[in-house]
Amino acid sequence: MGETSSISAEQLLIGSMLGMFLLSLSIVIFFVVYQRRLLRQQQLHQRKEADYQQQLLRANFQSQEKERNRIGKDLHDEVGALLTTTKLYFQHLDQANPPERFNEVKNKAFSLLEESMSTVRRVSHDLRPVVLERLGLVEAIANVVDKINESDQVYVSFHHAVSTSIDDEYALNWYRIVQELINNTLKHAEASNIRIELVTEKDQLILNYSDDGKGLGAESDTANGLGIQNMRSRLSLMQGELEMKESEPGFQVVLKSKLKP
Repeated sequence: MGETSSISAEQLLIGSMLGMFLLSLSIVIFFVVYQRRLLRQQQLHQRKEADYQQQLLRANFQSQEKERNRIGKDLHDEVGALLTTTKLYFQHLDQANPPERFNEVKNKAFSLLEESMSTVRRVSHDLRPVVLERLGLVEAIANVVDKINESDQVYVSFHHAVSTSIDDEYALNWYRIVQELINNTLKHAEASNIRIELVTEKDQLILNYSDDGKGLGAESDTANGLGIQNMRSRLSLMQGELEMKESEPGFQVVLKSKLKP
């Protein structure tokens, strides 16, 4: 009986890791196909020489580049965060746990995998998260925080004092920024605690984020990585700014943006 349970657990782990590998492979294939399609479109348009056609071509390229950047950011932010959270659950999947706890962690891990695959399937559409659409920015962040806390690997505290409604476009940008910050902590910081504070002051939305991890060392490329670049890019669209602060130990950053009129 014990041998059967052991084999079953090993098969479960192998199957789950295979699922994550196939999901990652599907993302790579999607980007290759998408970029080839863009290249074919560009080659077709380059044959047109009229001034008016050249103006349309320039506008079309700008639109394509903007859309490609949007898809890349959303894949990196949302799918990356989901897979990183899923990894936490698999690390916590231990046969020494009571059967009830083992099954609970297993079910949550598979639920997150299913959510990741669902996100990939709808990546070509509007990637606005359902919880953000229905409940708003604060509840959407709280939902992310609850998922992390349920893993029992990292504790996230979330305090908020948002006294006004947030424009849909700005809310999506801020949601992605919070996802990216948490994702960076989970992947790089080896932290035990994360603190998030979101407040409105006059015409600004302010996010204070910190963790007690190993921080940004001299050799760290996190400060110039894709995640930080994405955050700066999103903030620039909202007339915002990002300021990294000294924190010993850990990492601390303050982000601000205008509230959209």
